Amino acid sequence: MPSSPSKTPPPGARRHYDAPPANKSLLALAAVLVAIPIVALMLVGTYARKDPVLWGFPFFFWYQFLWVFLCSAFTYSAYLIVQKARPHRPMTDDGTEFVDSSDGSDR
Repeated sequence: MPSSPSKTPPPGARRHYDAPPANKSLLALAAVLVAIPIVALMLVGTYARKDPVLWGFPFFFWYQFLWVFLCSAFTYSAYLIVQKARPHRPMTDDGTEFVDSSDGSDR
């Protein structure tokens, strides 16, 4: 008679747990923040010109250099929003289940 498959994972196997729920509207906002620099720099016709010149640099160059800083700001903002949208849910000490914070205990 064949043995029934065991429900316990073999030693050393990874355990997979459900991820905490994410705020999808905040994740959508983060995606928009990441997409803004991409779209802005893909529209080359809007900045492929010489004027106005700033400190001797044509518009094309200083506009792209400005986007180096803007892109960093947009990316960091998106990162912070994703961190807020996907909160960390503490687990038990042995890592087998999520701690239920609704029971009033401070673990």
